[in-house]
Amino acid sequence: MNSILIPHMKKTISVLSLLITIISTASACSAVFVKKGQMYLGKNFDWYSGNGIILQNRRGMKKVAYGLDTNNVVGWTSRYGSITFNQVGKEFPYGGVNERGLAIEMLWYSDSYYEESGKPTLSELEWVQYNLDNYKTAAEVQFYLDSMNINPVHSNLHYIVADRGGRSFVVDFVNGKAVVSNTKDEFQALTNSNYKSSLTYFEKNKDKINFESRESEDRFCQLTDNVQRRDTRRIESMFTLLKESSEERDNYKTYWTIVYDLGNMMLYFKSFDNQKVKQINLADIGLSKSSVSYAMDINIDQVHWKKYTADWNLTLLSSSMKQAGILLNLDQANQHMMQPDQFVMDDIYRNEHEDLKVIFSIKNQKGLIFYSLMKGEENYKRFRGTVSALTRANAKTIKRVHYSLRKGEYALAAFHDKNSNSRLDKFIGIPTEPTAFSNGKKASFGPPTFEQVKFKLQDKLVLPIKIR
Repeated sequence: MNSILIPHMKKTISVLSLLITIISTASACSAVFVKKGQMYLGKNFDWYSGNGIILQNRRGMKKVAYGLDTNNVVGWTSRYGSITFNQVGKEFPYGGVNERGLAIEMLWYSDSYYEESGKPTLSELEWVQYNLDNYKTAAEVQFYLDSMNINPVHSNLHYIVADRGGRSFVVDFVNGKAVVSNTKDEFQALTNSNYKSSLTYFEKNKDKINFESRESEDRFCQLTDNVQRRDTRRIESMFTLLKESSEERDNYKTYWTIVYDLGNMMLYFKSFDNQKVKQINLADIGLSKSSVSYAMDINIDQVHWKKYTADWNLTLLSSSMKQAGILLNLDQANQHMMQPDQFVMDDIYRNEHEDLKVIFSIKNQKGLIFYSLMKGEENYKRFRGTVSALTRANAKTIKRVHYSLRKGEYALAAFHDKNSNSRLDKFIGIPTEPTAFSNGKKASFGPPTFEQVKFKLQDKLVLPIKIR
């Protein structure tokens, strides 16, 4: 009997164990705000590519959020100018600082699930630009946080917000609610995990920190421990601090390192492709209303502003959407980015994408859940995940939301890593930890067929998965 069972089970194990390999390449960024005599916000941007720009954003500009699948969007006129770091294009920054000393940075956080309350929306990166355009302090950002919702183009994010007065906060999106974490400490760190969970992890591991690891919570511990022990009053010390938690793999690395000196209204940056640290003095830049925007390549050898063109923007936008697998009306989106004063709806995006809510029901609240969504039968047969992720098994019901998936037929495979050893445990080739597939199917003499586990994303936007 075992001679028949084990070869088939090996295929099931291969499907599920492959999730570990895929997830090991997940996004990683690190940020820390330090207020020990100086007000520094530092950020490592870790990603698969390092192209991007530094952009001047003008005050007095009328703007409307880009229409994805709703016309209930936010509109505003920018009160403050800013300098931002952009990879997707104009109005979609990853982070930046405005002329009043407010700085915001985003980091990937896979468990983010944004609120759906019917309030006006904007995308996850427009959220950064909106707040830099409108507010001068972290307190103002926090006060108006509930006045709008994020309707993301693609990414699950959380944010760190800081100002030159020394106030900072982190905003996580947990089960559809914005959760704000303030601190009275002289610093605040953030990586790619829930902030409160990261604090708990640090307390449990502060005497045995793994300084070689690049896992999210270990990087949080590294930053927290180092910033408490180091003199961080110099810009150079901030770059050293961030270097010690940086990534450098062949296809994934720390491409940008940025430090905002909020007290002196300076910003410093370097890139993997150009290690020279450059500086920008915000006082030297005029950010008054103008139809002309200026930018520079982030990998440039020295600060040199050039007129920002629609062709330049389209190159960034096209590359980013291709990497993310998102379909937009590129010409329309590009035109709106350059002149965002009128509402437009992107019918290509609206017709081609849907969000998927995956609801896991588990028996034992411990360990991790690894899972992968595979689009189409060929990807399922080849164990190739369109989306692969993990989440903590810390509740009986766990909800994950994947935004802007392309419509079509999918299958889901998952397993419960109860002892958190990052592998599917087995005995004589048979899994000893719970596994699950979409449509409630189970592995028997090998994995179920694609026909048994497939579902149409356009028909099923909520996917229940029981792992027993």
